[in-house]
Amino acid sequence: MTNHPTEVQAVSLSDLRDAADYFADYDGIKWTEQTTTPPNQVGKIPINNTVSLDYTFGSARNMSGKVLTGGDTTITQQSVAGSPDNGIPTIVNSKMNVFIENNGKYYSIIHQPKDAYIGTGGNPGDASGTSIDYALLTGSSNPGSTFTSSMNLLMNSTAFDGKTAKLFYTGQYNNRPAFRLVGYYGKQNLFYELLLRAAPDGAPVVQRELYVYNSGRGTPQFQTFFGEDTDLTSATDGQVDNVPIYAIGGGKGLYIKSSNATQIADPASKLYIDNNIDGGFKDFMGRVISNGTDWSVKGKQNASSSDITNPKLGFEDLSNNNNGDTANGKDQNLLKVESSSGFYNVVDGNSKQNTAYSLRWPNVTLSPQNNIAHFSSNLGAMLSGLTDPAVTESVNNETSTDGLNHVGDNLTITFTLKNNGYNSKWVIDRILDSLPQGLTLTSSVIASSGNTIDGNPNESISDSDAAYQLTIGAKINSSAPSNNGGKLVNTGYFTGHTAGDTDTKTISASANIPVQVPKFNYRFQNFVRNETTDPNGDFTSKATAKKDNIIDYKVDFNSTGSDSLKNSYFYDVLPNGLELVPNSFTLNGSSITNSESGNNLGFMTGALNNNTDNIINFKAKVTSPTALTAPNTAQLTHITTSQTESVPTINAEEPAIVDIQTEPAATSFNEVPSNIDFGSINSLDLERILPNKSTTGKLRVTHGSDTQFGVNVSYDNNGSNSIANNGQKLVQDNGDSLLFNQADTNNWAALSPEETPIKTDGFSGSYTDLDLTKYVGSDKWKLRVPAATKAGQYNGQITWSIADTPQ
Repeated sequence: MTNHPTEVQAVSLSDLRDAADYFADYDGIKWTEQTTTPPNQVGKIPINNTVSLDYTFGSARNMSGKVLTGGDTTITQQSVAGSPDNGIPTIVNSKMNVFIENNGKYYSIIHQPKDAYIGTGGNPGDASGTSIDYALLTGSSNPGSTFTSSMNLLMNSTAFDGKTAKLFYTGQYNNRPAFRLVGYYGKQNLFYELLLRAAPDGAPVVQRELYVYNSGRGTPQFQTFFGEDTDLTSATDGQVDNVPIYAIGGGKGLYIKSSNATQIADPASKLYIDNNIDGGFKDFMGRVISNGTDWSVKGKQNASSSDITNPKLGFEDLSNNNNGDTANGKDQNLLKVESSSGFYNVVDGNSKQNTAYSLRWPNVTLSPQNNIAHFSSNLGAMLSGLTDPAVTESVNNETSTDGLNHVGDNLTITFTLKNNGYNSKWVIDRILDSLPQGLTLTSSVIASSGNTIDGNPNESISDSDAAYQLTIGAKINSSAPSNNGGKLVNTGYFTGHTAGDTDTKTISASANIPVQVPKFNYRFQNFVRNETTDPNGDFTSKATAKKDNIIDYKVDFNSTGSDSLKNSYFYDVLPNGLELVPNSFTLNGSSITNSESGNNLGFMTGALNNNTDNIINFKAKVTSPTALTAPNTAQLTHITTSQTESVPTINAEEPAIVDIQTEPAATSFNEVPSNIDFGSINSLDLERILPNKSTTGKLRVTHGSDTQFGVNVSYDNNGSNSIANNGQKLVQDNGDSLLFNQADTNNWAALSPEETPIKTDGFSGSYTDLDLTKYVGSDKWKLRVPAATKAGQYNGQITWSIADTPQ
């Protein structure tokens, strides 16, 4: 922590800078001072490609409503009370301003007087002038009774250098701009920091914060308020809104929804103010600005009536419980109040619901010892049709009740997804969660592989729907204490899109899962390697194999901590499809006598040293000829430790898997025709072409791979197996002898020693018994019988072949 003076004798620019350094120790931002009458700057939180939630001190628009990214040089000037705007007093300069930028146009959230623009004729210091922002109250005073004097928080009786009342700083927070004003509140000798920054989760939410520092003079007591006049419109003519305001419920804050049936054709919108932030407010009240000088007042029952006295949100007085609307239920309209005669609308003097709100924090006594206080609220906003998905992650231990997470405990991890948009639907396209080392996935309704969830739940969430929840189960395994000292972090990613839009967005949520490091801290893992195909390869959690391959198994036990393994019984059962290789069982290279039989293994380990890899090896032969997944998980049972700690059976963290694959069948003929019969004729000294009468037997093939292949036939009339009778060839000239009809072309091809395909474009695929008889049956063959052929019985032989077709 930076050292700072404990007492300020005179307030100077140097003192102000010292206070700014002190605040930076608490807000966590590295700041850069902007000097010489600095202009304001604008931060942006994207909602989609054309809409963003913007934040700044001062004004950020020109006369026509175009957003300007700076140019207001009034933000460090003294803040003073101005002339009324629509009957409401104003306070100018240094005001917090949050708005929606819609295609470059300014869409107001906080009411802006008509002249609050940058440029000729404009008064940018009037921005948000009808809002009081943060105010400090003392004694029993109301926000109203000290409306002007309480704004000394933003004013100074004398500027430090004749014009500078505050210092303006810029910085970065989670890769988004952050802005602050640092000043001095002379009424109670307090330094203050007003801070604007984007919420860290990327949602369209601005954090508006106040830090107060007691430099050592006295022990001030005060209560902090915040008041804001809202205006959900893109109007630049100073008009006011006339919309209801509702409770979020549970004391969390309030929200406003506009329709587009306002004075101008605006899109519907909503804003919400909540206390889900460090330093968040305690009490709140929705109100209309019927009394511009008293922000504790809710409004009037009718235009001519006096101010409503209950509810009220003034200086905290426990005797009358004036807590505003804090206790109101979810979605309750805060501009409707119940009386003895029923509900009535809260209005201003013009019978309008000029919507505003007040926030309140508990009383503070700021001693020189506890010399800093922090006050904050969230403001979010949205246009109709846009989504704002937000996901949170929670973890519940289903096993241990001591509030700690231990190895072996079962956890329930729950993701909760909400759409904080407005009149919109967010479609979930993908959920991805790879559990960290130390967690084993035990259940999930989303598709999973190993310890990774990756799937589409086919869900869509509208802003009016209940939240979507995904619950998964996980178990803490023995590797957890070794992962970052047991400080596990699980993160889930949700990818989706707004209905009607193709652009996708990924959001995430994380949860810390601290795991206790036990005295007996161990890792027990088993691995495999295919010795036949990769004898020098690395051991991994999975290996592929085929029949007759030899598999190396490696089981590794390593313990750390103050306790060690004194003795245990190692037990393992080889899965189906493998058999143990005799005499292959070792511990740290020394042969082990197996206490079990068959495919079971077991032995007493004795003491195993800490901080040492104790390696158990054995081999197995693959016996399965067909595809099979063969997982194996070793165990340690009957465990005793050096400190006699009670340890249940230990299973290896993950199974060692052998993926047995069926070896592709060889490419071959299962059967070929045994006889092609052309019948008998009387030659009559005429040449004849005889079709076959029949074919005996089938043509059946096996093709092992899923590729193209051809089946061919050939005949050699000059070879030793030509068609002949007692050595006399049927055809003795060089003409065609035997013809074959290729099925897909109806082409009669003359057979020769060269291979002729039975189908010109071949075949494709993997087959164990493909029947091709239809290609070689009756009427598929022709035999030429020359004139004057001698009588007799002629026989010959054809040749079949099968082969892959080159690609």
